[in-house]
Amino acid sequence: MPCEVCGLDAPTQRVKFEQNIGMFYARRSLVIERDMCRLCLKRYFRSYTLTTLFLGWWGLMSLIITPIFLINNIRNYWAARKLPDPGIAAMNVPGFIQSSPVANRSFALKLIYGVVVWTGVLALVAYHQVDFMEQHAPALNAKLHSGKITDDSGSEYAGLQIGKDIAVLEADVKATNWPGMRNELLARQPYLSDLNARNEDFQNQMSHERDANLGANDTCEYLTITEFAPALNDFTLNENKLLGFAKDTTAINKETSQALRDVSDQENGAIQELQKAYSDFDAHKCSK
Repeated sequence: MPCEVCGLDAPTQRVKFEQNIGMFYARRSLVIERDMCRLCLKRYFRSYTLTTLFLGWWGLMSLIITPIFLINNIRNYWAARKLPDPGIAAMNVPGFIQSSPVANRSFALKLIYGVVVWTGVLALVAYHQVDFMEQHAPALNAKLHSGKITDDSGSEYAGLQIGKDIAVLEADVKATNWPGMRNELLARQPYLSDLNARNEDFQNQMSHERDANLGANDTCEYLTITEFAPALNDFTLNENKLLGFAKDTTAINKETSQALRDVSDQENGAIQELQKAYSDFDAHKCSK
């Protein structure tokens, strides 16, 4: 029997392929069931299956139907995999055009559209998977969350970076003499600069949330506004004092030694405030 798609006089097999395009609130499906030669079999399998793979998922019904269509297409193609290729003589018949009605241009447009949609979906997922992106693509994570805090994901990223800055700034100094201690402290300046910027954004956000009384019915929000925000601000101010002292002081004498102890005591007090805020978060099972 000639191929019912291209008319080629070649070995054929009855095959059914299905295609689905999800459009969120609607869907568009196509079905072809014909006696096909091996050439048309491959073309329709590629077109219908890849279109469904890229565009078939968008919508509740489409989410259910798409994997079924994909499995059926693969199974039907696998069942016909041993179909012989058309002979050379058959393909050289005058008037035969080695193509099928599958619209190549339409398929290319659908493929491009699918890539664009999937890129948008993956970008949206990446934006909200802050911890995962920070582990595997920190530079991209920084670009996704640059700017002011505008949503929960932005807040989560800001909190993550604030935690990193605090960990570096409050770490013990390893050197035992002032020149070595001074060098270690000055090397932390990039983290302090980052903390200054993030603390400013965070305090502005807390001011808006305080005015909106968001902590009235949310214990975790209340702790953030009343404990963590002031503790973070005090810590940031004291770290600026400590690094400012390190920049201005090249040698330690009796006078500067007392000033260093005072600044260090203030820093320790700010760290204790932060630790208390973290402890209260843990006690109320709040995420930091």
